[in-house]
Amino acid sequence: MTPPRTVPDAAFRTVLLTPVDGPTPPAGVPGTGFEARIHSPAGVRSWLLSTVRPVGSPAPRPFLDEHLALDLTAPGAARWRRHADVLHLGRTGPVRARDRLSAVLRAFPGCAVATADGTDGTRFVLARTGGRLALRGSPSAPGPVLGSLAHAWLANGGALTELVALAEPLAPAAPAAPVPAPRPGARHGA
Repeated sequence: MTPPRTVPDAAFRTVLLTPVDGPTPPAGVPGTGFEARIHSPAGVRSWLLSTVRPVGSPAPRPFLDEHLALDLTAPGAARWRRHADVLHLGRTGPVRARDRLSAVLRAFPGCAVATADGTDGTRFVLARTGGRLALRGSPSAPGPVLGSLAHAWLANGGALTELVALAEPLAPAAPAAPVPAPRPGARHGA
């Protein structure tokens, strides 16, 4: 990875996923809610993930993921795209979205997740694992945030098809708990 002083600070993300008694997946599907806190130099933001929990899966546990996420529509971001774990392409039509996201994953082998905003409000996510996701209904999370949440979920051993909804918490987030420093030699992320 590129040393922190050379990459835009806002691109570094630490995502803490914590199981909560939150929103449940639609239609009574057995699921789990997660609070996802994204810590970056730009601040701390919280989101609620609703996930489908496969029958017989182990109980969810807190998980920490650290990665580099770039919005390629931001000035200067393209310069660092070879180092990013998550790349956001901006707006694209739904017909071209999958082809464009696939091309990004082929062009940048270090990228684990690519995202794009559809012209109809749909958010598209494609993972190197082959998983894909289209969230409809214009989720409030910006594309790069959705990419970071998807990256953390995948790094925790989940599948994109398990993510069924994303929402901002209704109440203001509690003061952010300190993010534990990585242990020497520990590996975080996908």
